[in-house]
Amino acid sequence: EFTYRDEEVIRNIGAFNGDFVAQNVKVREEALFDYRFEDFAGFDEDMGLAFRPYSIKEIGGVKVAIVGQAFPYTPIANPSRFIPDWTFGIQDGRMQEIVDRIREEENPALVVVLSHNGMDVDIKMAAQVTGIDVIFGGHTHDGMPAPTLVANAGGKTLVTNAGSNGKFVGVMDLEVKDGKLTDYRYRLLPVFSNLLKPDPAMVDYIAGVRAPYKAQLEE
Repeated sequence: EFTYRDEEVIRNIGAFNGDFVAQNVKVREEALFDYRFEDFAGFDEDMGLAFRPYSIKEIGGVKVAIVGQAFPYTPIANPSRFIPDWTFGIQDGRMQEIVDRIREEENPALVVVLSHNGMDVDIKMAAQVTGIDVIFGGHTHDGMPAPTLVANAGGKTLVTNAGSNGKFVGVMDLEVKDGKLTDYRYRLLPVFSNLLKPDPAMVDYIAGVRAPYKAQLEE
């Protein structure tokens, strides 16, 4: 999370068991000459991108490109001094360039965007950028019972958001034929926390964090 300082963001990514992707985080031009994280594996000096913009996965025998979209207003919502070398923004022009490159060079059956834009901005992006099949969004915490189908110059894009704080799980099954998305099924499943068995390690961790403040919490 970019709420933390850039050093901690880089450390957290290093400890993350997965791919961290973000097409809209760029290194400021004046910082490129003495960039503190030039050895970070995701840094692309030629494009000036702080992180890998996308990753390619094979899921169920289908080649899928996954593009990352960080929260565009990070320097406004957080102290900019915590992230002095990075710029953000929606960057729909760069998104189009990257999607076009993915389609041409990687030839995936699906292009999916994982976005922190917010539902309203995702819908606008889907109308502007062609070649995206689905945008799975966040930030505005909208629990959407059905995806929004957005038309654009190249076709249509599905946009959805599965709420916040673990209240729902959004499940989308995508049907692919002849290398293209042909159909989908979507469900927004509620999570009943009282029916889930607590994780013992997490219970112990929370108890330890709360222990010094137990008296105040029980007032």
